[in-house]
Amino acid sequence: MIWKLLLAHVLADFILQTKKLAIGKLVFKNNFLHCLILLIISSVFFMNQLSVKLLLMIITITIFHGFIDYGKAFVEKKAEGKWNWFLFTVDQFLHLLFIILSIGLFYPLVIESYLAIFTDIVNSIAIFKIAVFFCIISFGGSYFTASICKGFNPNKKIEESKVEKNSLDRAGRYIGILERIIVAASILIGRYEIIGFLIAAKSIIRHQEKNEKAFAEYFLIGTFTSFVWAAVFTFLYLKL
Repeated sequence: MIWKLLLAHVLADFILQTKKLAIGKLVFKNNFLHCLILLIISSVFFMNQLSVKLLLMIITITIFHGFIDYGKAFVEKKAEGKWNWFLFTVDQFLHLLFIILSIGLFYPLVIESYLAIFTDIVNSIAIFKIAVFFCIISFGGSYFTASICKGFNPNKKIEESKVEKNSLDRAGRYIGILERIIVAASILIGRYEIIGFLIAAKSIIRHQEKNEKAFAEYFLIGTFTSFVWAAVFTFLYLKL
């Protein structure tokens, strides 16, 4: 049941939603049309087992979907384009939460079976070990790399021209997090060649700075520090 509802949500939110609907959720007509699409898709998926109770559940999910989308659009307007990634994450989490709550409200036995499966999964994997590992690799690596690079900061002229004027705000931090995740994943699955491709890709992107020796050295220090951090803690994760 939950997979059909999630598929309906994904289709309505990411595939069948036009740009006009996506940016116009504060307009009742657009929000209503988006929710109507979700309602129709969900109903079609349960066509063979449709009942009054099931239809009420789908309508409840659809109504809450509209309220969540309206709230997200309202907050986005107030935030003036800031924290869009965070609002998107909260938005999707709330959609998932209300789908689960709706199933629990109308079909409590179904949600109990899902909770039992989820409990077995949590008990079978080291969830806290994984969480600690992820935080150390991603955020811990950011602070460590930044602290190392501070001692090798290029001169002010290069920093202003290369880092500030031609870079996105805090882009380096997010790039570092993503590259450490890729390095860790490559080691975990035993595909070390991916790390080589990653280094090659970064080198190509930074090729234009090759004549700026100070900045090139700064870039290499940051890159290899980030890679070493990810590699060391991934191997520790595998051994502990």
